[in-house]
Amino acid sequence: MSTMFQVLRKSIIVPFYRSHAGLLIFIFLIMFGTVESRYLVNYHQTLIIGMFTSELFMFSVCVIWALYSLKILQYSITLLRKPEYAFLTNLMLVSKPKAFGEMLVIVLFCFLPVVAYSVFIYLLGISEHYYSGSIGIFLFQTMLCCINAYVILLFLRTQHKISWTLAPFRIPNIGGRIGFYISHFASQEKIALLISKGFSLALLYIVREATESGDDFRIVGLTWVFVLLSHTFLIPKVRMFEDRYLSWIKSLPISTAKTCGLYFVFYISLMIPELMFSLSMIGSIVDLASLALLSGGLLMFIHAYLLKADRDPDQFSTFLFWLFILSFFVILSKLIVVLIVVLGATACIRITKRYYEYEPAVN
Repeated sequence: MSTMFQVLRKSIIVPFYRSHAGLLIFIFLIMFGTVESRYLVNYHQTLIIGMFTSELFMFSVCVIWALYSLKILQYSITLLRKPEYAFLTNLMLVSKPKAFGEMLVIVLFCFLPVVAYSVFIYLLGISEHYYSGSIGIFLFQTMLCCINAYVILLFLRTQHKISWTLAPFRIPNIGGRIGFYISHFASQEKIALLISKGFSLALLYIVREATESGDDFRIVGLTWVFVLLSHTFLIPKVRMFEDRYLSWIKSLPISTAKTCGLYFVFYISLMIPELMFSLSMIGSIVDLASLALLSGGLLMFIHAYLLKADRDPDQFSTFLFWLFILSFFVILSKLIVVLIVVLGATACIRITKRYYEYEPAVN
């Protein structure tokens, strides 16, 4: 491997995987850890065949790949903006084809989880004679990687000449305290929000196509646990936003009960797209209300956990794992109402106890 590749690997690839390890592990567990081993091959064969036979499913998967590609691009440009990465402008001293080739390899390494799974897509597509679909997927992924490599090189070449951003548009602010959070996600965390929404809606679509109306509600309930789990990485972003910009709210005469209600409503509103999609899967308003209440209770429970000042950040993934296991078996036992009450009540108690005592760590 060339010296340039080694430098770029340590500068971009390694930080990228360190920063996104939690998200990638979560996706791996969803794809391979939720199905019994004896059904795993058949499960993925069904998913892949569904991609080739359903245009909507294929479009949804391509959107997820595009969002992942955009995340790579955003993260790379964020790194390259830092002063300590200024030395990478020397990459422009080599020929353009060589620079493009080196950066394309770097992007491919960041895109490796998608590429590895796509090998099985190509093999199954060819064996089942879906030649046009396989070629289309290959060309689409190649296009994403080439665009990323070109834009990163363009940024390196022009960052000292012009000022430009990856997402120049801004969504108007929304009034009210809940509007603070919504406006923050809509303007500053668009990619993270789109990734979580794209994954959760795709998961709900797969389950809807695999089940029939009137099936056991527990199927939807168990799927909903995975849907909520795909949003858990957004909650630390909420806490960081509060620590940086909203600490002054504690000085206002607002009761902790009202604060708990605010968090509850915000986390339910965060799940509105999934709740609307779930209307096509359930036939009862009571079941829909159960999913909404479970969303507010579980996500607020995680928020309350993050209010603990002396918590160990490395224990967060362990906490989420056991919370997921507990929720899974409680819903399997048809005790979703009990789970909603316990999570909601515990979250309110913890917020009441910790909200005014918590002080953000100062770096």
